[in-house]
Amino acid sequence: MSSSMVSVTIDGRTVEVEAGSNLVDASFKAGVQIPHYCYHPRLSVVGQCRMCLVKIEGVPKLQTGCTTQITKDGMVVRIDDDEVRAAQEGIMEFLLINHPLDCPICDQAGECALQDYSFKHGQAFSRFSYEDKRTYPGKERIPLGPNVVLNMNRCIQCTLCVRFTEEITQTGELGFFQRGSRAEIGVFPGKELDNPLSTCVVDICPVGALTSTQFRFAERVWYLDKTPSLCTGCDAGCNITLEHRQGKIRRYKPRTNVEVNDYWMCDFGRTTFLSYEEDRLTTPQRRDAQGQMRATTWDQALSSVYHFLIDGAAMGTVGIVARGAATTEEAYLLRLLADSLETPHRGVLREPGPVRSIPNLNGGLTGREITPNRRGALLAGLGPAGLGPEDSEASADSATSPGEAEKILGGAVNGAHSVLLIFDGGRAGSDNALSRPAALESLRQAQTVVVLGWASTELTQVADIVLPIATHAETEGTLVNSQHRLQKFERAFLPPSGVRTGVEALSDLVRRFRSDFAAQTVSEVFDLMAGETPSLEGIRLAGLPAGGIQLPVPPE
Repeated sequence: MSSSMVSVTIDGRTVEVEAGSNLVDASFKAGVQIPHYCYHPRLSVVGQCRMCLVKIEGVPKLQTGCTTQITKDGMVVRIDDDEVRAAQEGIMEFLLINHPLDCPICDQAGECALQDYSFKHGQAFSRFSYEDKRTYPGKERIPLGPNVVLNMNRCIQCTLCVRFTEEITQTGELGFFQRGSRAEIGVFPGKELDNPLSTCVVDICPVGALTSTQFRFAERVWYLDKTPSLCTGCDAGCNITLEHRQGKIRRYKPRTNVEVNDYWMCDFGRTTFLSYEEDRLTTPQRRDAQGQMRATTWDQALSSVYHFLIDGAAMGTVGIVARGAATTEEAYLLRLLADSLETPHRGVLREPGPVRSIPNLNGGLTGREITPNRRGALLAGLGPAGLGPEDSEASADSATSPGEAEKILGGAVNGAHSVLLIFDGGRAGSDNALSRPAALESLRQAQTVVVLGWASTELTQVADIVLPIATHAETEGTLVNSQHRLQKFERAFLPPSGVRTGVEALSDLVRRFRSDFAAQTVSEVFDLMAGETPSLEGIRLAGLPAGGIQLPVPPE
């Protein structure tokens, strides 16, 4: 055993942990739960709720697990103990003395630590006279800011929210006011809870005291299905849990990844799925001789695209452009299409956006683009003219990359690119390079514009052929974030009838040029791409860890 490791036995289960580890964290490694309310691994330890009392061999009194560090090898801890159970029941009785019995109307019901622990560690009766309950008149449904509502009667005064604003965001909007049994949480005079990570206090609140204005009364949590995914609001690549019901996203919540977003995500990222409710495209469309868009079949639409591309390639005027929302697999198929057409005119748009920062243990993560996978598209080979995948990878942060894509789009004016295939897939209604008047006017000069997208936008209105593809929630794939970390996300639910995923649509199109192309699934496309890309050598999608893989950072 390494000198920096010590062993601890918790309820008969022995594990090795780093010396100095917190006992609550060690208990999870041992597969034993130490109940707690006020402890969080990224916040200071206050030992405030007393729910984590444990018995430590050789120590005469019960100790709080959250304030106990494992420094001695061979420490023995007991949780399944009569004295510990009695202490837990006593703490639960105190916590429930003043707590309102409003679980049926509380948003936290179903994911409430107070409910869970009352069943596991509480008792089925109370010795308290309910006429004497403490209440906070006028302190219900109080907006603390644009995203968070306070119900003070439910607060158990764990101070997690206060410590979060002091230590993580360092904005300090929240504080404790009054004293003793009248102590309450609130914002300081003249302030409101409006920092970029404000909704994280809802995530860490163990009860229903803090609720989200976006999710409040939207859905009962036990009806929600949960899928591991990635936020596509920017190129930070925050890990999220996509919670949905019957094909509709209800909320995004941060999914822990200490290498990326740790336990947090920004308020903006939580709202990005709302654009999926915009006007969806559900059938392929083609512009007729009178200039009107008419519904058509997938086979007819792809056949038309094939012939347009063949004719354009014969004249050397085909351009292929993707927004950075395309998955790495979709970008790879676009690259194969460009190779089949022997066109060097391929590119991915670089779209700067507001800087969004997420704290983590490595000094933080920053997103600076509204294109969540520009680096993945370049890694797949959809880079500047004449560059292969390894060269494109090295140019991921090169100023020539966005210029190439913009040059392709601008080439429609002088006829340099009379056939343009554009993979959009971005958020509807967002300000991007493909929705601005100058770009749209340029595209109108092209002979044929083919757009793959999921929503009716300004771009699809100037297209000659529109192919409806799945949203981020309706497909799977990989993205590469701003730190060049390759991460995968899963499909949450199926797309509407008549809609295909980008991989399905592009694979079908590539097969029309390459009859021997057999890849059909995301996994097959990824494995094929990995076999041609040096930095992905030996990586398979099925074996990609949940936290992703750090790729070599190309030179500037």
